[in-house]
Amino acid sequence: MRRKGVLLMAGLFCALLLRAQTPGRLSAEVSGQASFVTDGHGLYNLLQDRYGYGVFGAAVGYSTRPGDGWFEKAFNYPTFGLGFSYANMGSLPVKGTSRLGDIYNLYGWAQFDFLRSRRFRLGPVLELGLSYSPVAFDARTNPDNKYFGSHLFALIGAGVRGEWRFAGQWSAFLDIHLVHHSNGMTKAPNWGVNEVAAGGGVRRYFGADSFAHGGPQMEPEYRKGMHWSFFAAGGVHSCPVELDGMLATGTGGSAPARLRGLVGVEWTWRYSPVFASGLAVDGGYNANRYRETDLALQGREDQKGYSPFYVCAGLLQEFWFRQVSVRLEYGWYLFKRTGLTEDIGTSFQKLGIRYHFSRNRGFFVGLDMRAHYLDRSYALEWTAGYRL
Repeated sequence: MRRKGVLLMAGLFCALLLRAQTPGRLSAEVSGQASFVTDGHGLYNLLQDRYGYGVFGAAVGYSTRPGDGWFEKAFNYPTFGLGFSYANMGSLPVKGTSRLGDIYNLYGWAQFDFLRSRRFRLGPVLELGLSYSPVAFDARTNPDNKYFGSHLFALIGAGVRGEWRFAGQWSAFLDIHLVHHSNGMTKAPNWGVNEVAAGGGVRRYFGADSFAHGGPQMEPEYRKGMHWSFFAAGGVHSCPVELDGMLATGTGGSAPARLRGLVGVEWTWRYSPVFASGLAVDGGYNANRYRETDLALQGREDQKGYSPFYVCAGLLQEFWFRQVSVRLEYGWYLFKRTGLTEDIGTSFQKLGIRYHFSRNRGFFVGLDMRAHYLDRSYALEWTAGYRL
């Protein structure tokens, strides 16, 4: 069931990108790049003896063009697509008996340009998808590989790419980007790996022989002003601290995925077709073993008590492309009782995407990733709701 859920996550992102725009002239991309990992959790001190491994891949995509609409022009005629890449991380020598494996990535991508001329374009690239490694954590045979707690995990990437048309429908590009691999804490441990990749490649266009420019477009109809949204979300969370407690007491070698659920309300003010800002409040239930873990690791209970319920509030920023919204939230826990050893913190961050079945109001579905300390994935939350 976990594998099906991660596959659905990657498929959802690709489907939303394609549904959110009018396909233009097909473009195909083939690229090769080299990566250098700068992981902040001691990857090299614990496992590896040297830096650097290659990442090789290919991608196909659709380029929007003049006439596709206001949103395409507002984002300077972006390109959307699907990519595959292979990282030979397994070639790195490691210390001791633990192992790392190669990584295979399948992802949706989008490129937006800040600068564009007939022969040159420059702007950010976003990636979201699914990764697989044949080697994962095992309490007996691979105990030090805490970076990949499962074989399947998510990929989230962002970077900057410069591209130059050197001959008609052919172009060359250089880019630098950061990629984060994580299973969203659906299975512990999940330290994750951050890759900083610098590379380049070539692209073959099957349409025009220069980058598109467009004239004025009529602003689309949208409901300016205040919007209310009510939503529910669900997912699972596997706790690494609980795993430490189980290993300390000898009661198991893996922490089970425990149910999460929440309901919430959002208030946003949409002040342009592209931007909206607002507030979010939600409360949820998180099945746990906080008390048992404290007894195993600390030998005592938290005098404040324990609760599976929590309440939080946050600041929200949305970026719209037609009926798709990408969302950033920074929030604070107003109530939580997680015990002595659970390291959750007082604040959280969310990155999410939603598809709205109507541009103005109505039902929506989406996916959020909740994180702590800006780099620590906590849970993936599948979301459904209604926007007023």
